[in-house]
Amino acid sequence: MNLIDLLYKHRRSEPTILLGLKLFTMIILMACLTGYLVVVIIDVKQDSPIIATSFINVDAVPLPGMHFLASYSFSITGCRQYYFVDLELRDVECSLEDTRVYYDETTKTYFGVYTPSPNVLFNDLMKSLLLILTINEDFTPGITQEMTLYAFDSEYDIYDKNLSELSVYDNSILTLNRYSVEPSQVYDFTYSRVIRESIKPNWMNDFGVPPTYEQKSNIESTLVGGPSPYNSTDSSLITFMIQPKSKNVIRIDKEVRSKTYLSGLGLIGGAWGLMAAVYAFLFGANTLRPWGAVQSYCCGFSRSTQKKLKNALPIIPFFDTTHNDHFKNYSPDRELSLAERNELRISGLELFLQEYVVDVHYLDGIRDRLVIRPKTTLDSTANTINDQEAQNMKEEFDNLNANSTHSTESTVTQQQEGLVPPNFTQNSTSI
Repeated sequence: MNLIDLLYKHRRSEPTILLGLKLFTMIILMACLTGYLVVVIIDVKQDSPIIATSFINVDAVPLPGMHFLASYSFSITGCRQYYFVDLELRDVECSLEDTRVYYDETTKTYFGVYTPSPNVLFNDLMKSLLLILTINEDFTPGITQEMTLYAFDSEYDIYDKNLSELSVYDNSILTLNRYSVEPSQVYDFTYSRVIRESIKPNWMNDFGVPPTYEQKSNIESTLVGGPSPYNSTDSSLITFMIQPKSKNVIRIDKEVRSKTYLSGLGLIGGAWGLMAAVYAFLFGANTLRPWGAVQSYCCGFSRSTQKKLKNALPIIPFFDTTHNDHFKNYSPDRELSLAERNELRISGLELFLQEYVVDVHYLDGIRDRLVIRPKTTLDSTANTINDQEAQNMKEEFDNLNANSTHSTESTVTQQQEGLVPPNFTQNSTSI
C-alpha cells in the first residue's frame, strides 16, 4: 500500500475511476488502522499488571508479628524460643521488649503485642516459638470469651498505621491472618512468607521501560487448635506454637506489565501488514506486479483496464515485423517511416517503464539534486573530466603511433627477407 502513488497523477494506461476506487479503499483501510491504534492506546492505559509468581531459597525467615485484642484483661506470661544446639533442644527467653499489653480507655479494650527482635530468625537451628497468654480475670455471664488474633510479617506490620494511610495492598492483607481464639486451647500457628514486588507508578512504564519496584511482605498462615491436655489447671491459658512451613523458601509475587506502547507497535505493524496485503490483493503489490484482483477479475474494471491499455499501449514495444499492420492505425494517409515506427516504439516503451517498472520520481529527484549543485563545483568537475579525457586520448595516440612505427619496420624487414610482397605496404597504407 504505497501512499506516495496517490500524490502523483494516475496512470495514463488505467481508467480514472480506478484511481478513485484506490483512494476510497485506502481511506477505509487507514480509518480502520487509526481506530485500531486508538483501541491499542486505550488498552495500554487501562492495563493492570499481572502477577508472576516464583520461589527463591533463603537462609532464614523472620518471625511474624502478632496482635491480640480482647474485652478482658490478659497478659503474655510465656515467650520462649527453641533451638537445636549440639543435637539438644534448648529454650531461650524472649526479650521483655518483645511482649507488651496495654489498655485503651476509649474502646475499653485490652491490646497485646508480640514483636520479635530483628536478629531473631527461623533458620536451621531455631525450631519453634512458644507463646503463652494468661487471662487475669474470671469470666462473668454475658461477656464473650473470644479473643481476636491478627498476624503480620514483622518487617511490614501495618496494624499501627492510620486507616486513612492504608493502600489497596494494605487493605488486602489487613484481615488476611485474622482468627478468633478461646481460653483453654492450644494452637499450632504455621505460616509462609510472601514478598510482593509492586511497580512504582511512572509514565515511562507505559512505553516498556523496565520499572522500579517497591517490596512489601506479608504472610499466609494456618491456625489449628484443640483443647489443652491440662484443662483442670490451665483453664485460663491460651498457648500458641509458632513455626514456618519452610525455613528456606519464600514466594515472590512480582507485578509485570503485559501491555505497553512498544508491544502495541508490534500489533500496529501486524495490522499494517494485513491491510497492505488486502490492498495488494485488490490493486497489485508494486510496479513490477501492477495488477490485482480488481484489474484482472472484476468485470467492469477488467474491461476498462484492458481497453485503456490497448489505447495507451497499442503494440508491444519490441521490434517485430509481424506487427507492422498496427502502425497503419496511426496514419490513414501514408505508411509510417522506420524512424517514426522506432519513435512510436520508444514512446510506448517509456510509458510502460515509467508506469510499471521504473520509479521515475526517484530518478527525477536525483536529477534535480544534481541541477541545484553550485555551478563552480560542476565547472571544476567538468574541467577535471575534460583534462582526464585529453590525457587518455594523448596516451592512446602515442600508443597508436608506436604500434604503427613498429608495424612499418617489421614489414620492411620482411620485404628484405622476401617474406612479404613489395606492394603489401602500399595496399596497407591505402586501406
